[in-house]
This record gives sequence, C-alpha cells and structure tokens, in this order.
Amino acid sequence: MQISSDIKRQATYENLIQQSKAAELSLYNLAKTTEKLMRKANLHHHFFGDLTLYQTALHLALFALSLPYEYENKALLNKMLSENETRSILNLIEIRIAKRIPVAYITHETKYLGHSFYINEHVLVPRSIMNTRFQDFLGMATWENYRVLDLCTGSGCIGISLALFHSNIKVDLVDLSPEALKVADINIHKFNLENRVKTIQSDLFDNLAGQKYDLIISNPPYVSTKDYNRTPEEYKNEPKMALESGKDGLEIVHRMLAQAKNYLNPEGLLIAEVGYASAKLIKKKYKKIKFTWYPYRRPDGTTSWLAMDGIFLCRAGDL
Repeated sequence: MQISSDIKRQATYENLIQQSKAAELSLYNLAKTTEKLMRKANLHHHFFGDLTLYQTALHLALFALSLPYEYENKALLNKMLSENETRSILNLIEIRIAKRIPVAYITHETKYLGHSFYINEHVLVPRSIMNTRFQDFLGMATWENYRVLDLCTGSGCIGISLALFHSNIKVDLVDLSPEALKVADINIHKFNLENRVKTIQSDLFDNLAGQKYDLIISNPPYVSTKDYNRTPEEYKNEPKMALESGKDGLEIVHRMLAQAKNYLNPEGLLIAEVGYASAKLIKKKYKKIKFTWYPYRRPDGTTSWLAMDGIFLCRAGDL
C-alpha cells in the first residue's frame, strides 16, 4: 500500500519496509532516516522537544508503538521493527511531512510543565515559556478572593497549571472558541479539577460582568497580520485566531489593557505574554502604565537566549 505521493519519499519508505521484512531495521535507524526526509522537505521544528527533527521522528515512532518517550533508551532504540510496526510509524511520519501537521495534533497530547495535556487542532499547541515564572507570579499576588482568570485559554494549560501549583485558587478559563473550551474541559476532567476550574465562553471580558479577580493572566494572540502571513505552514495549521491579532498584532492586548482594571480586585495583577517585538510597541504606546517587564527564563532558572522583554506585569492601580 502506497504511503506517499512523493516518488522519492515513497521509494525510501519501501526500502525501510523491505529492511523490516528482513528483520534488519531498528527503531533508531528508522528515526534517523525519516529525520533526513523531514530535512529534505524543509520542515519547521515547530518548537517541538529539543527542536531537532530527529526527536520529532523518534517521538512519532514511539507514539505509534505505544512505547514510553525515552529518547536515549538503548533497548528501545535497538528494537527491531516488524513490517506492520514500520508501516504504522511511516504513516505518521508522512502526515507530519506532507500536511505539515504539528506533532501534538498527531498524538493529541503535549507536555506542559511536566504534565500531559490533551490537544487537538482547535487550540494552539502550548509552547509558552512564561510557565517558568508561574510560581513567582503566584507569590506576587495579593490574595483577596483567590480567583484567577486565564484569558484566551485555549487548551487551559496555563490556568490548570496555576491551579495545580496553588490548591486554594479557583480559575476561570475564558475563550471565544467553543471548540477550544471543549478541549479545556477535557483537561479539567483529566486533572480532576472540576471543583476549582471552569470554562466560560466569552469575547475577552464580555460575559464576565460583575466578576473580580486577584490575578488575570493571558497568552493572547500577538502576531501581526504581516508576520502571520510569512510563518511556516505548521503555524497555519493552528487556529488563526490564537495567533494573529491585526495589523500591529495587538488588537486583543489593546482591549485587555483598556478593560482589565474593571475585573481586578484593588491589588490585582494583570500578566500577559506578548513577545519581544510587541513589547517594544506596548512600551511606546502605553508610557503612562507602570509595567514590570520580564525576559524569558529557562526551566533551570537562567535567562534564555530570548533575553529581551516578552512578558509584562502591571497592578490594577497602574492601569
């Protein structure tokens, strides 16, 4: 059965299948060969894993075989593949190459702060490294009613992660997309947080009249139309509304800054990731707002190569 319409790629697949029939194909060799195919096809890594396409290939192989994601396990890497196993893996590899589908949409799972979240094509694939500062942000909050709002929540990974860090808070996950909220509901149930976390369909604050929060946090869309149009195809397979936000990329952020104060307690915090390009525009436009800016930080606590400001924090009184 043909796997790819690309003649050269199909020939490589057939060669791998023949090797597997002769019990001469290891998991490692299949991953290395398909990594080369991904490179030839100019795939973008889409910030998956350690950003190597080898890890993408190996991850899909391990997923296809229902094996643990142990990328350096020699016993797994040396496993000899059967023909059926090889075909199962190559079918996923071809989806990744031919359709430019991000890994998380193929496996319907992703890791975020060490937790496994359900993901599908209706939500952005979580990749924000704002999460390395979550515990700091929780420590900065002045807790009055212990309520948190996660705006533009998508899969719910930010709000749910905060709830897992702090057992006293209640979190509202807000998104305009009903399909996204179905994903967030799955994740709420996955972590047994129904008593503290709920979803609300709303265009930002529109359906939140009378609500007050100690902390509003968001990873909103902040990509300009121009930048969105030139992104790799992997990003165009994600929901456009979760990435693109008008000519300057800040349509959502402008609304958030204009309205957030009405939904914060007197000492409440607004925190948002906006990226370093948008940070420059915000600093220029909102000179009267007292922002505290943060660069991205690696999980080990060191400043990442994205050393420029990309996350802002401001208090209700400064909005």
